[in-house]
Amino acid sequence: MKSILDTARLRLRELVPDDLEFMAGMLADADVMRHYPKRLTRELSAEWIERQRARYASDGYGLWLAESRETGQPVGQIGLVKQTVNGAEECEVGYLIHKEYWRHGFATEGALACRDHAFNVLGKARVIALVRPENAASQGVAQNLGMEVVGRAPHGGYEHLVFAVAAPGAPRTGPS
Repeated sequence: MKSILDTARLRLRELVPDDLEFMAGMLADADVMRHYPKRLTRELSAEWIERQRARYASDGYGLWLAESRETGQPVGQIGLVKQTVNGAEECEVGYLIHKEYWRHGFATEGALACRDHAFNVLGKARVIALVRPENAASQGVAQNLGMEVVGRAPHGGYEHLVFAVAAPGAPRTGPS
């Protein structure tokens, strides 16, 4: 298990096949997945993990398991994903927290670390977040990252708001 980032309370590390029990439970939960196209079965959750592992190999990043530094207990997944948005390649900060850990600030804490990693380590000029218009909680996390709505885009069969923030010193870019 390769550790990627540590925050005050979280460790973000690469997903491994042994994370299936937690991931399958989270990705099958109706509340957690209400803004996604569908809940995932155990088999689809295993494929999800393998897709992230393929991203680590091809892109150097992906969605990572977020676990409590104090207890080692997984709380969700947070990371970076290469996306094509309105024809342009983008780096998205993604966050999904299991419902028993909602409203503890974990999404913001981990996503801030990922934003800074994208800027300071990966050299990205900007990062985005794709958020469904009805997902107020996720919009709040994006705003906590300093992001503003710069456009709209289809993604996964649904319309999303495109939130973005430029790296410090980078020129601001227009709508996506």
